[in-house]
Amino acid sequence: MRTSFSHWFCFFSLSFLAFSFALFTPAIVTAQEAGMSITPAVIEETLEPGVAKKYTVSVTNLDAVEQTYYLYTRNISGVRTGGVPVFAKTDTEETGRELTDWITLPTNRITVQPGEKKTIDFDLNVPVDASCSHFGGIFFSVDPPEIQNSGAAVGYQVANIISLRISGDCEEQANIRQFSTAKYLNGSQNIDFTVRIQNTGDVLVRPTGPLEIYNMLGNKVGDVLFNPEKAAVFPGDEREYSEVNWTGDSVGFGRYEAIISPSYGDVGAYKTMSTTVTFWILPMNIIGPALGVLVTLLLIVFIFVRLYIKRSLAHVNQGRRVIQRRKKSGSSEIILLSVVMMTVIGLFLVVLLALFA
Repeated sequence: MRTSFSHWFCFFSLSFLAFSFALFTPAIVTAQEAGMSITPAVIEETLEPGVAKKYTVSVTNLDAVEQTYYLYTRNISGVRTGGVPVFAKTDTEETGRELTDWITLPTNRITVQPGEKKTIDFDLNVPVDASCSHFGGIFFSVDPPEIQNSGAAVGYQVANIISLRISGDCEEQANIRQFSTAKYLNGSQNIDFTVRIQNTGDVLVRPTGPLEIYNMLGNKVGDVLFNPEKAAVFPGDEREYSEVNWTGDSVGFGRYEAIISPSYGDVGAYKTMSTTVTFWILPMNIIGPALGVLVTLLLIVFIFVRLYIKRSLAHVNQGRRVIQRRKKSGSSEIILLSVVMMTVIGLFLVVLLALFA
């Protein structure tokens, strides 16, 4: 027999599946889990205050036996770290973004034969004083709500998520809390970025836009579309986007700068935020052997200079003039060696820059 822990694990995992579509993708999709499927998994719409509207959802029994599904509603108050939704314990619990009081279900349970698909029509009435964003879900469960609340449930449930934006005076505001690379020093043009967006407004925001890469010469060498799926950020919350990657078409060398400029908002009223981050690309598989060659070259030059100076000093007569010349020659040796080293290193860096930047 499953325990209360397994019940809650199933509850949150299935709820997260559906709620992820509601928050993070605007498309209408089919939710399928365990022995049932719901279409659509997400209802997302902008409505006017005071509007009454009828919606339809379909549930299909994927099991080989007859099933009775219990219908109930829950509000959604937020999202935990990692995108796990926080559901109210009852349909009357206040979350600040309540939706369940607006929903009228035609029944609290249905019986569906194996492979059968049934359609449920429900009414949604938006209060005249409603505003901004509201979130909730209609759950289909093999256990009654009272058993769900007791923690003794052993079955599964799937939710149809409803995300509504009510027209009116709402604050739509977001900012970039973090924009960074996984490593400051990189060996190739394969860079992972982390972007953290904070939503300080009253409605969902879906930030998306260009992420541009420039090399140390100021040339644009890369262009990535950030958040092409338009994954959203919950009001009053923040979300981390960690699957952002840029892969260049060359080896790369030197200092790079990345500029991200995502936009959000309604058509005609877009807002843009922007920030930058710098990083270095040092291809050690190329620089390592090259440095070995450079060190060998410097040693050869050093030995050659010392031998040249010693041979020159061998022709100088002894005495005070010889000592003075040796002192002078010693200084010349250091200066000459320094100039040679700086010249060789400079040429080495110029070659790397010309080849890989």
